[in-house]
Amino acid sequence: MNRNILEISSYSLVPGIEESQFVRAADDAMSVLRRQRGFLARSIAQAEDGSWTEIVHWLDRESARAAGERLAGHPDAAAFSALIDRPSFQSGYYPVAYSG
Repeated sequence: MNRNILEISSYSLVPGIEESQFVRAADDAMSVLRRQRGFLARSIAQAEDGSWTEIVHWLDRESARAAGERLAGHPDAAAFSALIDRPSFQSGYYPVAYSG
């Protein structure tokens, strides 16, 4: 069975990064993300404590992993990633069991 995948990441931003700067960089990275095979949707939300959660919907796990490898070298994706505090970064892939 080929099930959709959620790529869920949580992180904090590098100190001193403004929300508006981060949102602009996320939008710039979307132009690259939209062109990836299997990409379905992306949402980013900020918690009350200032941390961020990002959910990317993928057609399948293979698409998610392949896109991650391709995005690593793209300038817009790298500019977005540079705003993330690397030690705070956590990510995982989750098969969708139900979607309504």
